[in-house]
Amino acid sequence: MRVAKKPPTERPSVFGSAPADRGDKPAKKRRFPIRTEEALKNLALSYVARFPCTTDKLRKHLAKKMRDALDANEAQPGDGRRWIDGVIATLTRVRLLDDTAYAEARAMTLHRRGRATSIIVRDLALKGAPEAAISHARDALAETSEHPDLSAAARLAKKKRLGPFSKLQPLTQDLRRKHLATLARSGVSVDTARTVVDAKHASELDALIGA
Repeated sequence: MRVAKKPPTERPSVFGSAPADRGDKPAKKRRFPIRTEEALKNLALSYVARFPCTTDKLRKHLAKKMRDALDANEAQPGDGRRWIDGVIATLTRVRLLDDTAYAEARAMTLHRRGRATSIIVRDLALKGAPEAAISHARDALAETSEHPDLSAAARLAKKKRLGPFSKLQPLTQDLRRKHLATLARSGVSVDTARTVVDAKHASELDALIGA
């Protein structure tokens, strides 16, 4: 005898209208319940202290937490958007949330790790940085060096012991190809990779790095 399947229970929206009756589902006990906007703000403060992020990233994180709060019968439908907007506005006003500053700081960090500008721009976009903040970060990179991609590639070469930094000199053709491929994966152009790998002396690249 076939048993009819129960229709799926509608999941309440963080921002929408009241959910369908969920019956006598017991509320979940949670360590940090979110029953007020202040509780959500405290959660946001803890998050940005541990994980510097963009406004978009924080908004998505808070939206997930509000969905959890709804499931635990803590918050009411419609609280989500209002509370999240309030928290975002507060953190932005006190400069704990600053997309421009975040984008510039992350761009500089990735540049020091040897990432090319194209890779940095893509990373910032994936992190949710707005176009204006990405443009500012790109301009800040250009101010650090006349050729930021070349200096980034030189940093990576020193870290990975590529080209003139390698202890295996002179480089074999196979090793040279591997070094070029490593730099190419960091996003630099073929010409830039060749300039770094084929440099005669490490001091030439140290000058680019500022070492």
